[in-house]
Amino acid sequence: MPFGDRALRRLTLSWLLLALHAGGAGAADLAGGPMAGPATATRVGVWLMTDAPAQVQLEYWPQGQPDTVRRSAPVAAGPERGHTARVDLDGLQAATRYAYRVLLDGNPVELGEPPAFTTAPADPAAPRELLIATGSCNYVPDPPYVLTPNAFGAGFEIFDTVAARRPDLMLWLGDSIYYRDDDFTPADQAAARMDRRWAATRGFAPMQRLLRTGQHVAIWDDHDYGPDNSNRDFALKATALALFRDYWANPGYGLPDAPGIFARVPLGDVELFLLDDRYHRDDDAGADPGRTMLGAQQLEWLKGALRRSQATFKLVANGSRMLSDRPSPDARGGEGWHNFPRERQAFLDWLAAKRIDGVFFVSGDIHYTHLTERERPGTYPLTELTCSPLTSRVHPRPFPVREVPGTLVTQRNFCTLEFAGPAGARLLRIAAWNAAGTRLWEKEIPAARLRTP
Repeated sequence: MPFGDRALRRLTLSWLLLALHAGGAGAADLAGGPMAGPATATRVGVWLMTDAPAQVQLEYWPQGQPDTVRRSAPVAAGPERGHTARVDLDGLQAATRYAYRVLLDGNPVELGEPPAFTTAPADPAAPRELLIATGSCNYVPDPPYVLTPNAFGAGFEIFDTVAARRPDLMLWLGDSIYYRDDDFTPADQAAARMDRRWAATRGFAPMQRLLRTGQHVAIWDDHDYGPDNSNRDFALKATALALFRDYWANPGYGLPDAPGIFARVPLGDVELFLLDDRYHRDDDAGADPGRTMLGAQQLEWLKGALRRSQATFKLVANGSRMLSDRPSPDARGGEGWHNFPRERQAFLDWLAAKRIDGVFFVSGDIHYTHLTERERPGTYPLTELTCSPLTSRVHPRPFPVREVPGTLVTQRNFCTLEFAGPAGARLLRIAAWNAAGTRLWEKEIPAARLRTP
């Protein structure tokens, strides 16, 4: 479906709302969202952005029971955080679908069908029917928007296509925005420019239906962290982290003594381990054999989290690819954990020695999609889904290594991970879809295949 007149009008309205947001004109209106973060059995955080200062509240109720509506405490959306707000709802019922609506200064916002989310089961290890949509690399152009054959960002109908599948959770795998080089200069204006980049992307009209569908969680990669291929040396990384926290509703961000975006997200017998591949990363091309992608503290956190997890499926999500290798001895093969061979091998050895079952890797970044499989003598093979891009340009010369035959996708796409079946016979079904919603391939992985013999 082409990016036609209707979508262009929505885009124009998006930029108008942002202009009003900058000028502070009139009463507050909704400029982005609402977007629910991952829900526990009793709690959820909901993010939104207004175009002017406002007191934000949510009214919420179990779906089909509007007479039991409850109202949250007010939260201020002000200019100090880009008019973003996070409203936390507590005391929810487990395994329950809730609908909700937004109030700005006491006035309800008309969104058509109320957005909704489902809380997790009371038993943290309980199997559940769960659909996760995922993807990476979302480039939103600067106005005025002009579609050209070589446009770096296009195909924005993909967001409605994802929403139409009604995922329980959207897992954003990094590069959810694209900072431009002039967003970082001059230094005294960088924070404001970076914030405007977030606001422009998050207020983009074609994204709103998806943001209001299900729940959302995110990691970052280089472009929503800093410049291309940026690492621990990025001077504005603390600013980038503060903005990331303002624009997502993740359940946690690093450790008190180890800043970053890494966190655990339990979803019944599926658990996400969100990794930060930028804040502590050394140069991919460095010469020190002891260099790191994750940093010692994050790596120890990941090991402890995996060791303690009782989840049937343990999804390790990272911006850069984890299991890929160089396409040849002379070609570095882009960014990835293969450029940190000592750190990666030590972790893979630990994973086998501790007999950690259920591990499956998910990544983005590379602007094409494929499955990677890595055999391990004496235990189950490791598999990684790399899913990219959503709206950015497709890589013109893909170079997958250890590719599972039939899984290479060289068009804008997203992927789904569907978890189904009773306890003892759980199944992961992976699929890739194009922007129009056509399924490109599908693979099934029984939970039994992810167990140490």
